[in-house]
Amino acid sequence: MSPFEPPPGFQPLHSSPFVELLGPVYLKRDGWRPVFGVLVEPKHANTMDTLHGGVVAALVDIATGRGTRLALGESGPVRTVSMSLDFVSGVAVGSWMEAAVTVDQGGGRTIFTSCRVSSADTLVARAQVILSRGTPRLDPG
Repeated sequence: MSPFEPPPGFQPLHSSPFVELLGPVYLKRDGWRPVFGVLVEPKHANTMDTLHGGVVAALVDIATGRGTRLALGESGPVRTVSMSLDFVSGVAVGSWMEAAVTVDQGGGRTIFTSCRVSSADTLVARAQVILSRGTPRLDPG
């Protein structure tokens, strides 16, 4: 079996231990819109041998956080405040899946984003994600 080659333009994303655990995750800059991709592997499957919804949610979270920073040209941290995720269709193991991010409103401390997840031109999920700029305050207790 030959090693997997992502579609043209996608490069491996190395950003955190969680991304490494989920992935490999790939990134492509499609003009102003960042697109993230994942090959659906057996480790991503639910009991029905299709993509687990938790993997979709994790990919949306990764894509909107990193994608928003890339789209806005920012290096500072953003964190997810809220995510509304609608599952539309399933994805088979062995399929290529992409998450395209759009920044709907980026002014101020709060950022509103959209993310469309697709596989082979089929909508898999859509999400609305609210992010906040800055580092969260952690309770030391």
